Amino acid sequence: MIAKITKGKRASGAIRYDFGPGRRDEHKDARVLAGSVTGTPQQVARLIDHHTRPSGIAKPIWRASLSLPDEDGVLPDERWAVIAQQYVERMGYGGCPWVVVRHGDDHVHITVSRVGWDRKVVDDHGDYLKSMPIVRALEKQHGLVDAGALSNWRAPQVSGQERAASERRGAVEPERLVIRAAVAEAVAAAAGRGRPAFEAELRQRGVDFRANEASTGRMNGYSFSVPAWTDAEDVQVWVTASKTAKDFAWQKLGPVLEPKAVPAEATGPDLAALRLAEARERAVDQRAEAVRTLRTTPAGTVPDLVSALRTLRTTLDTRESTLAAETATAMRLDGLVSGVGMGPRRSELHRRRIGLQNAVAAEAEADGHVTAAGQHRQEAAAARQVEADAKAGATSRWPGRAKKAAEAVATAAALAIAAEAEAARLEALAQRALERAAEAAPGVTGRYDTALTALESGWQQQERAAIAEDARNARIQLIDHQPPLQAARVAVAEARRGVEQLLAEQARRAALPPERRELEDRIRADLAREVTARAARAGSSTARPGKKAAPKKAGPGPTGQQSPHLRRRPPTPGGGAPSR
Repeated sequence: MIAKITKGKRASGAIRYDFGPGRRDEHKDARVLAGSVTGTPQQVARLIDHHTRPSGIAKPIWRASLSLPDEDGVLPDERWAVIAQQYVERMGYGGCPWVVVRHGDDHVHITVSRVGWDRKVVDDHGDYLKSMPIVRALEKQHGLVDAGALSNWRAPQVSGQERAASERRGAVEPERLVIRAAVAEAVAAAAGRGRPAFEAELRQRGVDFRANEASTGRMNGYSFSVPAWTDAEDVQVWVTASKTAKDFAWQKLGPVLEPKAVPAEATGPDLAALRLAEARERAVDQRAEAVRTLRTTPAGTVPDLVSALRTLRTTLDTRESTLAAETATAMRLDGLVSGVGMGPRRSELHRRRIGLQNAVAAEAEADGHVTAAGQHRQEAAAARQVEADAKAGATSRWPGRAKKAAEAVATAAALAIAAEAEAARLEALAQRALERAAEAAPGVTGRYDTALTALESGWQQQERAAIAEDARNARIQLIDHQPPLQAARVAVAEARRGVEQLLAEQARRAALPPERRELEDRIRADLAREVTARAARAGSSTARPGKKAAPKKAGPGPTGQQSPHLRRRPPTPGGGAPSR
């Protein structure tokens, strides 16, 4: 697999190319395979550019195309998606917006924003060199052809003309490839046994060779051929070792073939000293190998796995809760964008409608109370008229008539008072109903039923406009919500990966032999003490910024000896600080 890395200013142009026809109409069935950004191609490009634009970087868009040779065949989309995701994560861009597009059989395009979801810029220094071992590791992991063996940096490629010539000669594959494989086998078989053994292995495999030696006897390298490799004039074709494979150049091949010097057998005290030295060397090598293993193994240097697991699981629970809340917000906004949710503008429109309906009911109630109060006012007026007429008759000279008139006055007055009281009660109820109506539908001038009729007449148009406005606002909010959502996803993924690494390290330690487990425990304790000491020194230097730091004394290295590069200089006469 070959990775080609480029850098640019905007993702929109890159994705437009991925989904376009190509330079020679070679793009077919372009599709997104994986990524941390979802949506249509235009939405993905706009979101990446929108997220990247405030960074101020000259070229914030990182692009990589992963391509496979014909020997790997056509991989399915699912396998390509896994390879691309692993490549992005190992290159350090797992916490950034990225997307993978495929529009051909043998390659995919990756578009990444160097600005992470946490707004931190990922350093791209040395990414070309960093990419090569990652690609080689992915080839081994997924059973792909080692493209490094086919490329110029390790072995010259076989040209199309050379392939065509070998086919005309009836060869199954080009002779250079046959020689390369045979020489590699011979090197492996003759390693450490010298040139004669190597040349014997070549003869056994049917490879012709010529040693290129200078007149001074200095060995410069080999040239290789096979008997059937001839040119148009039937002359045998020879190829130098470096053009067969870079590792076959004599500067690299010679040290592999030369036999190792064996020291004379020691006896007596010398033998004991030699064995002690060998034991010490083995211990040093074992410790150095263990240190490398711990530093390269995830969670290898963690001293207390139980406490680390407890803490990380608590962190994972918190991050999952945050992710659930962010996901719920994203789903709500997505519903508003699709028009199925109840957004602020639409909710306000529905509240206004319900308020007008309640106001109309209260207004109708007030109208009823006012009508009833008017009737009681009329009854009270009639009773007052009767009372006035009765008062005129109460002045009669006749006692019986005067008595009846007085009774009529009292009755009419009572009726009038009762009617006026009921009218006042009804008018108070009408006033309270009008206050409820004003509270239910504030800001309405005129009658509420007229306002409700006007709202109902254009209800569909107003609701569609409200839905469209909510969708526009939600779309903007959804774009702004992607960074915290993706940051929450990345945080959860990191915590889960950390838990998995701790569990895997726990299983690895349980399977170790006791001696190796004790060695690693001692190394972890030493590393922890070194970290504590560095933190203490850093705190001391921070607390006393104006005072010169004392010369550092090197602690014991991995072998228990003081590093010669870190030894403290001897003090100057008089006890002063050493000169620099």
